Amino acid sequence: MSKPSINLRDLVILVADGSSYFSMLVHGMLRGFGTSKVIEVRDAVDALRIMTSQRVDVLICDAKLPPHGGQALTRAIRRKPDNEHRTIPILIMSADTREATIKRARDAGANMVVAKPLSPLNLYDRLTWIAMTSRQFVDCPNYFGPDRRFKNDGNQKGSGRRKIDQPAEAAADSVDADAEPALRTA
Repeated sequence: MSKPSINLRDLVILVADGSSYFSMLVHGMLRGFGTSKVIEVRDAVDALRIMTSQRVDVLICDAKLPPHGGQALTRAIRRKPDNEHRTIPILIMSADTREATIKRARDAGANMVVAKPLSPLNLYDRLTWIAMTSRQFVDCPNYFGPDRRFKNDGNQKGSGRRKIDQPAEAAADSVDADAEPALRTA
């Protein structure tokens, strides 16, 4: 089964990163995916300025974006009720992928966190995931953003989320190959 592909040609993607070098790398990856309109900015102030002056379809920002970080920019976009970009897909890039960092980005309203250093495959997978998996937006007093509860239905290899789960290969070996599928027990 082949991976789904998405057409990025007509999207306007805003890349907000304080590092011109890293921003250039992401820009190059997006161009390689067929994106024809990529805008680069170095701070949150310019990102908000661009978003108020033109259409932007996707925001990719660094977690440490000056002056206050990508989470603060995400909150500023999500929390303003009259912002036309309030539901824009937001990917936050971070070299720090600890659970607490991911939770902060999620709680700010980011759709996804992508680990730095970024690989083209990783970035494309995240963009595809956002494009192919629509999530409802939640609007409550302390949060506006995509529903934080979602399920990855992808084919997982290795251990599951529980400590007692066996790797897929070990689980398959432990099932009697001659047994009827309906009769197999865990």
